[in-house]
Amino acid sequence: MKSIFSTFKVNDAKTGKPIDLIGTMQIAFDKASLSQKTMWEEMYVDKWFDYRPPQLGLTAEGIMGKYHVRIRASIIGNNADTPLRPGRGFELWSGKIPRMGHKFMTDAETLRTLLQVYENNRLNPVQKLNEIKKCMFGDYKDAYLGCKDVVDEIILKALSNGGVAIFDPAIDNPDGIKYMVEYDMPVENKKLVKTGEEWTEANINNTSIDAASLLQKIIYDYLKKGIVFDKILMAPDIKYWMMRSIGLRTGYLGKDKNTRSLTEDEFSAYLKSMKIPAIEEINRRTAYQKDGKPTNINPWNDNVISFIPKTEGGKLGEVQPAFEDNAILPDPNVQYTDAGEGIRIAKWTTGESTGDQAAEWTQGTWRAVPIISCINGVVNLQVRNLDTSFAEDATVLDYSPVSELPTV
Repeated sequence: MKSIFSTFKVNDAKTGKPIDLIGTMQIAFDKASLSQKTMWEEMYVDKWFDYRPPQLGLTAEGIMGKYHVRIRASIIGNNADTPLRPGRGFELWSGKIPRMGHKFMTDAETLRTLLQVYENNRLNPVQKLNEIKKCMFGDYKDAYLGCKDVVDEIILKALSNGGVAIFDPAIDNPDGIKYMVEYDMPVENKKLVKTGEEWTEANINNTSIDAASLLQKIIYDYLKKGIVFDKILMAPDIKYWMMRSIGLRTGYLGKDKNTRSLTEDEFSAYLKSMKIPAIEEINRRTAYQKDGKPTNINPWNDNVISFIPKTEGGKLGEVQPAFEDNAILPDPNVQYTDAGEGIRIAKWTTGESTGDQAAEWTQGTWRAVPIISCINGVVNLQVRNLDTSFAEDATVLDYSPVSELPTV
C-alpha cells in the first residue's frame, strides 16, 4: 500500500492549497540537483567526485589518468620531416557496480503518535505541518545519506589501502555480501617507512626520524615523474605526532626552544616553507548494524598517509550510477522519490492486506561505484604498525635521513 503520508490532507498555511507531502521531497531533491547543491550534508564523494548520468549496464568503465613529463618538440631542419612521437595511449579501468541499500520501519505505535498530531485541532496548521514533515524527513535523510556513506567508505578505504576497498560479511558488512573493488594503484606508489623509524610515541624523540624531509623527498621524487601533489591526507593523530616530533620541533623552533610542540600556525608555516602541500585530516566514521546493534568503524587506515595529485577542479574521479530495478519496473503500490544521481527512496505501508505487521517503510537504494581516475598519481606511505602492512606488495622507502637535524 502507498505511504500513510499520502493520506494526510494538509494545506499550505499561506496559499490554502493542499500539500503533496511525498511530492515536496521530490521537489526538494530536484531543486538541490538543479542548483548543484547537496542535501543535508556534503560528503567526500560530493567534494572530490563528479557524477555521471545513470546507465543501464552494471559495469562501470573509466579512463585512468597518466602522469609523465611532457615530451618536448625537437629542433629540426627546414626541410626535415617532423619527428613522430609514439602514442601514449590510455588505461581503461572497469569494475562491477554494487547495489547498496537499507530500509527503516515506523511501527504502529509511532504512527499512532503521528496521527494524534494530525488530528489535533489545537495545533495551528504550521505547527501541524512541521511536526509531520519532521517525522517524514528523518527517515528520508537516513535512507539517503546512508547510501552515500557506502561510497564515501569505498573512496576512503581505497585511498588509504593501496587502491583496494573490501566489504566482508564476516567483518564489516554482516547483512550483505562480500565486495571488493581494486583500482590498480602502481606497485611503486605503495611505500613503508623503515623498521625502527615508525611514527609512534616511542619514537617521538628519535632524532633519526626527519618526518618533514621524508615527505619532501617523496614530493620531489614524484615531481621528476611529472606528478605534482595537491594535498596530503592523514589521520589527526598522525598529524599530532608530527607536530610533537623532535624533527619538526627542532627544525622550526631550533635546538634551544624545541621543548614544546608546534602550534597549528607554526606547523602550517613550516610545511609551506618546505613546499609541502597542505595536510587534510581524515576523521570520518560510519557504522554497520549487526543483530540490531550499531558498530562504529573507521574506513580510513590511520597507519597510512596518502599523497593526492593535483587534478582539474580538484576532482579525483567520477561516480558511475546505474538505474535501480524499481526505476525500470516500479511497484504500483509503492511511492518513489528520485533523490538524484540514481538514488531512489521508496515509501509504502504494510498491514492486514499484505499479511505483514502494520508499519510504514522507508527504503533507500543506490547502484553506484566511484572511479578513482587519478589512482596512478596517488602515493601511500605507511608510517606505523608495520607488522600489518596495508598492501602485500608495499616496499620500504629508500631514504637516508640527515645525520644532524637542522638548526634555526
